[in-house]
Amino acid sequence: MHAATLFATAMAGLAGAPAIAQSESGDAINLICSGQGEKLGSAYVNTLEWDRYDHKYRTRSGVQTEMQGFSSAVTLQIYGNDGRIRLPEKLIPPLNSGGDHQHWWQLDDLIVGADEIRASYRLNGLNKPKLRIDRRTGEISIKGTGQDFFGTCEKVDPGQRRF
Repeated sequence: MHAATLFATAMAGLAGAPAIAQSESGDAINLICSGQGEKLGSAYVNTLEWDRYDHKYRTRSGVQTEMQGFSSAVTLQIYGNDGRIRLPEKLIPPLNSGGDHQHWWQLDDLIVGADEIRASYRLNGLNKPKLRIDRRTGEISIKGTGQDFFGTCEKVDPGQRRF
């Protein structure tokens, strides 16, 4: 049920987006990739820690950072040497360098090979995640500073029925 919701959300984003990935020759690649990710999160916590000098528990309070898991989907549109990726809000840091109002980010250093697709995109000055898609298995990996995403991609033809 959750995967169907992710797919429907991604399809709505693909249908409502300007069609960068359409051409007369039909060599466009439109992908929806669903999977799991992790991002660096923080929370204020109260804990008890053993004080080995006083031999008793002490209360500790503070901000603790840890990797937090989530499920989501990304959408990719690729045409020739141009492409873009639509990120879920969970993969966008509070301080970012753009993207449009629908969370599309331009792909840089795009290489579309016979067996894999590689690219990167700039989230901010310190974070330029790299993505890799295995064209045989459909597996995608996105690795950036404080975030990772792994999943499986399916090809989508905009305007076509799924079944």
